[in-house]
Amino acid sequence: MQNLSTKVKKMSLTSIVFSLLFIVTGIFLLLKPETAINIVCYVLGVILVLWGVVSIIQFFSDKNSTNYLSLSFIFGAFVFIFGIIILIKPSIIASIVPLLLGVWMVINGVTKLSYSLSIYKETKNIFSIIGALLIVIFGITLIFNPFEGAKALTQIIGVALIVYSILDLAESISISISVKGKADPSEGKIIEAEFKDKEDK
Repeated sequence: MQNLSTKVKKMSLTSIVFSLLFIVTGIFLLLKPETAINIVCYVLGVILVLWGVVSIIQFFSDKNSTNYLSLSFIFGAFVFIFGIIILIKPSIIASIVPLLLGVWMVINGVTKLSYSLSIYKETKNIFSIIGALLIVIFGITLIFNPFEGAKALTQIIGVALIVYSILDLAESISISISVKGKADPSEGKIIEAEFKDKEDK
């Protein structure tokens, strides 16, 4: 029981630390969505630039590579240039991703709406129609205002992260208290008494 209690305490402590970090992150995403988006874009830009530089260096380090139209050189140059563009204008990637997501949501929503309308006479399920319409509306919002949509998505992620972390934190504390309460304080004394009894014999 003692080993189990120790393992659970360590697991609970780790979970509590991560939950607190996620709560702080969630609050940051909720209150500073633009800053969070820019940070993600800058990190992505740096990764792409480094990736491109490594690919280009590998191309030139290969003595047999003389064709500048080779796939490795073109890929490295493209990734490098794209990374530079992101670092200079992070709002570009912040708008492209929501735009693509919005197109996908509209297509998905229209498909679901069509299916929901076709089976409505049989199921009388109005909620599936409402859900499909909301998906289409949100998708259109992302298409016509992608950066604001990105901010809204960031804030939603922040709220979800906060809620998840609070629940996880409460569960970890509850488990820790339960294990601590069930631990038998006399267990160590019983083992010690048995050990001394064997020594006397």
